[in-house]
Amino acid sequence: MIRSAFSLAFLAISIWAGAAVDSDKDNASTSVPADHIPHTTDSLLVELTASFQSRHIWRGSLTCDAWNIQPSFNISKNNFLVGAWAAYTVDNSYAEVDVYASYSIGNLTFSLLDYFCPNETIRFNRFFDLNQSTTQHTVDATISFDGTKQVPFSLMVSTLLWGDDLNPATGKNYYSTYIEAGYNWSRTATQDYQFFVGLTPYRGYYADSFNIVGVGAGVNQKIKITDSFSLPVFGKLILNPYTENLFVVFGFSLQKS
Repeated sequence: MIRSAFSLAFLAISIWAGAAVDSDKDNASTSVPADHIPHTTDSLLVELTASFQSRHIWRGSLTCDAWNIQPSFNISKNNFLVGAWAAYTVDNSYAEVDVYASYSIGNLTFSLLDYFCPNETIRFNRFFDLNQSTTQHTVDATISFDGTKQVPFSLMVSTLLWGDDLNPATGKNYYSTYIEAGYNWSRTATQDYQFFVGLTPYRGYYADSFNIVGVGAGVNQKIKITDSFSLPVFGKLILNPYTENLFVVFGFSLQKS
């Protein structure tokens, strides 16, 4: 009952956000998976990015422990954004392809995402299998506040609404929910830091009960290669107090807009 009530409240907030669209047409940044934050503009913007990471940590959990490439492709105009993001390991041990759409109202963003994790070692992966008991899809709805220069705090609430997030004993949805608060600090024009804490309010994908599942810090640094080119590198230290796991992630990014 608590999960159902929480999920209904979350959906009510989402519907409110969608209904408020017509009241504010200002441009805004948009939050999408894997910490990408593309920016919307009045004109049509196509953005291509690629990140290379030593491993992939998602909401306090290790999804792959091998070097991986994470390409993304986003199209945005005004406050709307649609896109796709993927992760592929160099040893073929893990793959993920996500598609998503989002709408921003000021610094508030509502996003709907579809996570799909195929098995790269087999030919058929049942992308069109939409039977909830067998599907490899998971649908996620998120609301996020991206912060401002004056208020550099961020807040994100996510609930898995449909897909393979099921209780094996009952076959019913967990409605796994994740809440993350963060603080962003731009130390210099070429270096910024992020600090965050993430928790889940009840049993589900992330933990067996209410728990903090992620505490971490990250740094982004632009390393000057030539007078006209700088390489963005990043590092993260992430502790999951629930599983007692500590992760260090390193990577770099390439971007073309």
